[in-house]
Amino acid sequence: MKSSDFLTESVQNTSELLAPLLFPPVCVLCGELTGIASGRDGSAKVPLVSRRRFASFCRLCETSLVQSAPSMQAACVRCAWPATGHRQRSASEDSGPIDDADSQLDDLPCQECVRRQTPFSFETATAVYRYHEVVRHAIIAAKYPRNTAIARELAVRLADRYRENAAIQARTVSDGSESSPLVTHVASPFWRQFRRGGVGTGSLASRFAREMDFSFGSLLETTRSVQKQALLDDAARRENVRGAFRVRRRWRKRLSGEHILLVDDVMTTGATADEISRVLLDAGAARVDLLVVARAIRDAQK
Repeated sequence: MKSSDFLTESVQNTSELLAPLLFPPVCVLCGELTGIASGRDGSAKVPLVSRRRFASFCRLCETSLVQSAPSMQAACVRCAWPATGHRQRSASEDSGPIDDADSQLDDLPCQECVRRQTPFSFETATAVYRYHEVVRHAIIAAKYPRNTAIARELAVRLADRYRENAAIQARTVSDGSESSPLVTHVASPFWRQFRRGGVGTGSLASRFAREMDFSFGSLLETTRSVQKQALLDDAARRENVRGAFRVRRRWRKRLSGEHILLVDDVMTTGATADEISRVLLDAGAARVDLLVVARAIRDAQK
């Protein structure tokens, strides 16, 4: 261990021993007392800055938060729709032989992808959770600077999910690329950032990049005001974001051949991510993959 890491860890361990005596560890969502963090938080795979002795969420919030995680691990890799039979194989499954039943399951088309008239511009979509009440509370809270603990925790979990996918894909796909992806986020109108006092998903994306030791850049800016997508139907959502984003001037000559990871909090119809991915590809990016905390599921006509 480097001396700087040893010093940092020693200071952190001391502070975590003393802090509970003055400030009892509480859930960042509901304020209830929490217990010792799970083994995941102390894993060697998790960066030092993200290791916590005490859990960020109480047992009730944690249980509610992760209840949809298994179904999202079985979601379509193209649109993150949790369709039965369309899944990625786990690392343990991938180490074994693929039988005919597994192959048939993996090859089943996703109903949402089939219903779309045109494919998404992004290559893959990955969601940690299905969008529901506790997830919604966490995502909304993470947009505000005063809730950095929530943004950090969601970023850690997004990184865990990305590592899991990368481990699976590394066993089956090799594109010969050794460069790390460039992480960016969905741009927000200035007035919305000013009202919150922060950049919304920018905090989530930058913390995710720090977890993965990837480069981060705010590549995008808005060209005009847009309505909140949540208030619109599917067709209006697509029209609302069409032409609403562009690559910032300082990045326009630097995206050639880049693999971009676009980070957002929620995917519903995918209209915003699709438009941004198209803009990034037109600017020279080689590939765009979407990473979101949650996938909203609803009966929508594409």
